[in-house]
Amino acid sequence: MVDLALSGDLYAAPATVVESVPNQFVTFTCGSRAFGVDIMSVREIRSWSPTTELPNQPFGAKGVLDIRGSIVQVYDLEIMLGGSRQSRDSNVGQVVLVVSLESEDVGMLVDTVSDIIFARPDDLRPVPKSSADSAGGMVSGLVKNEDRLIGVLNLDALFPQAVA
Repeated sequence: MVDLALSGDLYAAPATVVESVPNQFVTFTCGSRAFGVDIMSVREIRSWSPTTELPNQPFGAKGVLDIRGSIVQVYDLEIMLGGSRQSRDSNVGQVVLVVSLESEDVGMLVDTVSDIIFARPDDLRPVPKSSADSAGGMVSGLVKNEDRLIGVLNLDALFPQAVA
């Protein structure tokens, strides 16, 4: 079994999932791909609203939003994960998933939020070594849900500047 606590390298120190702690994930889509994040890291889900672009934004950043007095950087997750938004309007019907990291909250622009799933330990799968290397550790594991696999994002690897 694999530890999907979304921290560290999946192959560095394999551990078992604590069976008394449910593995709950908020799942969403980016293009044709399905991903999930630990439900405990999700602060809120908002419909898309225009952002304020800043000069010299980080890779994948769309701009910032003021969310109840806090400035939150919003990233286009499709671009960050190697996709392209050139083929369609990147704002129509999309949602911003706001997640809490160690030092700040960040927003992830995704196509749709799908569901909250409960994963049993036998639903958890490791990322193949070749895929883990090419993804740069952004996906920490896979969850088998019905007839599909959902990539569990490693938010620390995806947003290293927010956990520094």
